[in-house]
Amino acid sequence: MQAKILTLGKELFNGEAIKVVLPAVEGEMCLLQNHISTVTALRRGQIRVFRPQVERPISIAIERGVCSFSDNSAIFIVETAA
Repeated sequence: MQAKILTLGKELFNGEAIKVVLPAVEGEMCLLQNHISTVTALRRGQIRVFRPQVERPISIAIERGVCSFSDNSAIFIVETAA
């Protein structure tokens, strides 16, 4: 799946992911390929992006944001942690 993480002024990540773990307001959530379409608000925490053939995930600290997932594409618009 494709994942893109954006702030208002910068692209933090844009690439292929096999799994994304995110801090949804309802609790931690995991997106995998072919996940049902969803839009969710994000709370303070870490977005962790697991990439193909890379052992360690990318981890991005956020304050809040929103995630939209549809057709194997995740888009995050976030406010990064200070």
